[in-house]
Amino acid sequence: MTQIGEPYKNLNPDESFDAIVIGSGIGGLSVAALLAKHAGKKVLVLERHTTAGGFTHTFSRRGYEWDVGLHYIGGVLRPNALLRRLFDEITDGELQWEPMGEVYDTVVIGEDRYEYVTGREEWRERMHSYFPGEAAAINRYLELVQAAVGSSRSFFGEKAVPAPLALVLGPWMRRGFLRHADRTLADVLDGLTDNPTLKAVLSAQYGDYGLPPSQASFAIHAMVSHHYLDGAAYPVGGSARIAATVAPVIESAGGRIVVGAEVWEILVEDRRAVGVRMADDRELRAPVVISDAGVPNTAFDLLPKEAPGRDTLAATLSRTPRSAAHLGLYVGLQQTDEDLGLGRSNLWIYPSADQDGDLARY
Repeated sequence: MTQIGEPYKNLNPDESFDAIVIGSGIGGLSVAALLAKHAGKKVLVLERHTTAGGFTHTFSRRGYEWDVGLHYIGGVLRPNALLRRLFDEITDGELQWEPMGEVYDTVVIGEDRYEYVTGREEWRERMHSYFPGEAAAINRYLELVQAAVGSSRSFFGEKAVPAPLALVLGPWMRRGFLRHADRTLADVLDGLTDNPTLKAVLSAQYGDYGLPPSQASFAIHAMVSHHYLDGAAYPVGGSARIAATVAPVIESAGGRIVVGAEVWEILVEDRRAVGVRMADDRELRAPVVISDAGVPNTAFDLLPKEAPGRDTLAATLSRTPRSAAHLGLYVGLQQTDEDLGLGRSNLWIYPSADQDGDLARY
């Protein structure tokens, strides 16, 4: 296991920082690295776990090593791709990527197998070969995916424009994306084809975002599907290399990543966050406090009840349904991938084409 971060007990209580980041997941590490690199800020990252990295960290048992969350990433194989440029920015280009190969996802429905291959046109041709009578439906599916992703740019861009401008332009900037977001994946696929197997193959990646076709927003599905069309990759050296390559960027401006550091409360004075109170009652102060501990944890556990906006946020969260639960099983095998014929592809295994029904029965 790659150990990232220094023990909390070693932190000098008198040391000052320009910003405090709660949590060392990819969001916390990214913002800390950007503050260090582009604003020269000395950032303290506080992680309550024994190693930094959030869902990018790894752990070992009996000589085996596993990652805990990352299994493939799209959009990083072309050097000029936006996501690749972002990773290069926060790691100073030190993070390297290994392609998963031609096939990145294999869909298994009953006894039949369908491969997701790298490249939009290659993917289209492979789907045509599986479903020769459904070429029009497959082509239209790709068009709708592209339309949803294209409309997302103005939707997310609206979040960055000044508030007065957003008030005027917001409805127009959001409209296109919301047309796709307000439809379920099942609704869209039902409008394209009556073939249940094709629908199941096209929606097979729903495990990436956690809701079956009748409940999933088509816009979310489209962004995930589009994300992988140019192929998928995995960090060379394992997912822990992400935090390992971000850490020096944070430290280059005097910042530190500290583990075993449990934040008990965000300190608020005069309607502003001014620091944190730790589980051992120590107070650490900084003019900027950023929480990467998750919205529910931040609202319900870390923010004091009198914090501005806390009640409104808590009320919104109380009305938000929980996402689907899942179990993760880590398996160690005493033979190589080649010996077992596993390949590099993910396997999406379903008992039948009725994904909603299978999940409900389970």
